[in-house]
Amino acid sequence: MAFDIRETRLRNDHRAVRDLVNRSELIHILATDGDPVEKYVIQFTCKGVEKVNSSGHPVYREEHEVSVYLHAEYPLKQPQLKWLTPIFHPNIHVTGAVCIGAWWAAKTLDELLLTLAEMVQYKNFDPKDPMNSKAAAWALRHKQLFPVDKRRLKGQSLEELIVLGETEDDDFGITIL
Repeated sequence: MAFDIRETRLRNDHRAVRDLVNRSELIHILATDGDPVEKYVIQFTCKGVEKVNSSGHPVYREEHEVSVYLHAEYPLKQPQLKWLTPIFHPNIHVTGAVCIGAWWAAKTLDELLLTLAEMVQYKNFDPKDPMNSKAAAWALRHKQLFPVDKRRLKGQSLEELIVLGETEDDDFGITIL
């Protein structure tokens, strides 16, 4: 029975991720594996800090990739995450390991992807509990630079695109918006 619940969750997560990707100009699925999908390679095309040069200035990067593995204990335990491209962030280790903070089973994959993208943009970081102490120290000294990319990640949902205006009646007495 647990397998059926997990399979349903994986299918629902995949549907939600596809919806997010379809709305966003900044989040892309590069690869998937499994049926239902258990592995993703996600690309974020937004400004993030790749490294800091010798004078302490950020070197920016516009394409960031992360692998997401939804292991057998997902969603009870957080997915395995690994950054595939260089990134300089307090909560991302130089090896690519990611600390996303608290995890709970109700958190969906599309929400997790938004969290990761906000990390790239430096809209989401915690320098007080770092995985990269150099990035944490740098972030504390350079808060005025953040966020490094202010663009919206989610795009607009269908509900946000609907504009309610004046109504009129057609020939059949039906109200048309």
